[in-house]
Amino acid sequence: GSFVLKGIQIDQLLPQEACEHFSAYMIRMKQNQTKKNSYHKEGEELYYILSGTGTAVLGGKDYKLTEGCFFRVPPGTVHQFTTYSESLCMLNFHSPPVFNDKDTYFIE
Repeated sequence: GSFVLKGIQIDQLLPQEACEHFSAYMIRMKQNQTKKNSYHKEGEELYYILSGTGTAVLGGKDYKLTEGCFFRVPPGTVHQFTTYSESLCMLNFHSPPVFNDKDTYFIE
């Protein structure tokens, strides 16, 4: 299923009932968008940048995102993503599974 979470297009790549050990998403950010600060208490995340560019703030440090980047976000790490002149498309995996109504916490 696809949904929009706080303005960001997210495609769930596996049905929730198939996500026993991990969940998988495609995150599509348009130009000049920010995916707001969030964290997961249990879920560890892996991200792979399929296309585009942007910036990640992970635990208070800035990282440039470009096609082919692969990185891990440990549980409890506050993360935010921003795009500028280009859109950004990312594959995103969590273990244990994370859903928009399970183990996702936003910092306003």
